[in-house]
Amino acid sequence: MKNQDIHLNEDQIIRAIVDENDLTTFERNHLLKCSLCQKEKQGFEQELNRMGEMSKELVPSPRRGFIPVVQESRSLFRWQPVLVTGFVIVLLLIGIWWTSIFTRFQENGSMHIAQKMGSDQQLMAEITFIEDYALPDSYLDIIGNSNDDDYDDYDDDYYDDEFLEFVLPL
Repeated sequence: MKNQDIHLNEDQIIRAIVDENDLTTFERNHLLKCSLCQKEKQGFEQELNRMGEMSKELVPSPRRGFIPVVQESRSLFRWQPVLVTGFVIVLLLIGIWWTSIFTRFQENGSMHIAQKMGSDQQLMAEITFIEDYALPDSYLDIIGNSNDDDYDDYDDDYYDDEFLEFVLPL
């Protein structure tokens, strides 16, 4: 037979050792019938078994478990995320605190300005009243209307500069 002259190559034999289902039906039938390919397969299996036994002998026994030693770094970089987070929190707290103080200062400043403006308006009203009615109550007796506290009845033209110099000489 001519098919018997064609033998399996090394890759096909390795596939046969790993899993014979990887071979085609022709290759499986050839492996079953050909004694030379079977001997080559058995020899390769024996070599693999010998290597497995040698590896078992040469590999140290697992009597003692391997415990990896992990050394903790004591550098600042290990604490860097914690430090950055803390710094951000401190900045936020300072920002909130500063904002509350600033707004309170602005409110107090605004209230102070409003009070000052009110007192200034009151002062200006008093100055205007004194300008209009410069005579004290005792001098109003001379005019004849001293009992009346309402100064609106007096004529502004009556109290000109000439009259005031007459009453209060300088």
